[in-house]
Amino acid sequence: MSSCETYSEPVPAFFNLRPVIRPRRPKPRRLAGAVVLALLAGLLTPVVATAAEDVVRGSTNYGRAVAVLDDNTVLWRPTYTAGLRRNGPIDVIAYGKGGKRATFAGSTYGKRVPSFTLAQKAAQTRWAAEPIEHDTAGLVRSERIRIGRPGATRVVRARIFANCRQPESQAQSAQPPQGTVLRCARADVARFGGVAQVLARTTVNGEPRATTVQIDSNGLSYRQLLRVASGLVPVSD
Repeated sequence: MSSCETYSEPVPAFFNLRPVIRPRRPKPRRLAGAVVLALLAGLLTPVVATAAEDVVRGSTNYGRAVAVLDDNTVLWRPTYTAGLRRNGPIDVIAYGKGGKRATFAGSTYGKRVPSFTLAQKAAQTRWAAEPIEHDTAGLVRSERIRIGRPGATRVVRARIFANCRQPESQAQSAQPPQGTVLRCARADVARFGGVAQVLARTTVNGEPRATTVQIDSNGLSYRQLLRVASGLVPVSD
C-alpha cells in the first residue's frame, strides 16, 4: 500500500483525488444526513463494548457513541460548528470481525443550508455506511491543520474539495486528459458545497489510533469548512 505524508509520521494514503468511497463487501447501507433513523427504532438497547461487537444505535452524545464501540475506535467531535446545532442523534453502526470489521459514526449539524454532516470510521476498518459520493467534486487545496485538544501539536493534512464540476453525463465533450487534477476555487465550496477529508490521529494509553473523517458541507465557506476540520478533538467515553 502506498503512503502519503502527514506532518507527524507517514500514514496510509486513503485519499483519492475525488472524494468517492468505493463499495465494499458486505454491501453497506448508503446514508446521508441524519442516517438510519428508521432502522434505529426498536434497537436502542444499552450496549457496552470493549471488544468487537455488532452495533446499530443512536446516541445522544459522543461519549455514549464511543462507549458502544470497541477499544480500537476513537471518535472525534467538532468544537467549531459555524454556529450550527446538531440535528438528531449520533448514528453508530459496527459489524464484522478482523479484516472484515466495518464501523461508522455519523452526525448532522444544521438543516439544509447551511449545514454539514460528519462521517467517521476507524481507519483500519471498512465503512459500515458510506458517505455521500461526489461525482462533481474537484480538489481545491490540501492544507496542513493542527487537530486535537488545546495545546496539541499534531499536524495532519486536510484535503478540501468543492462540487464545482459538471456531472459526467453533461460533460462528455469536455473530458480533461487522463491524469489531470481537476481543480475548483475556494469560493466554490460555499457556492456548490464542499468536502473535507482528514486522517485524524491520536494515541490511547500510548497506542496509536487513526480515524478516517469526511465532512460534507452545504452553504459553509472554505474557511468555515477548514475550521470545522481543525476543531476536531478526540472523544473520551
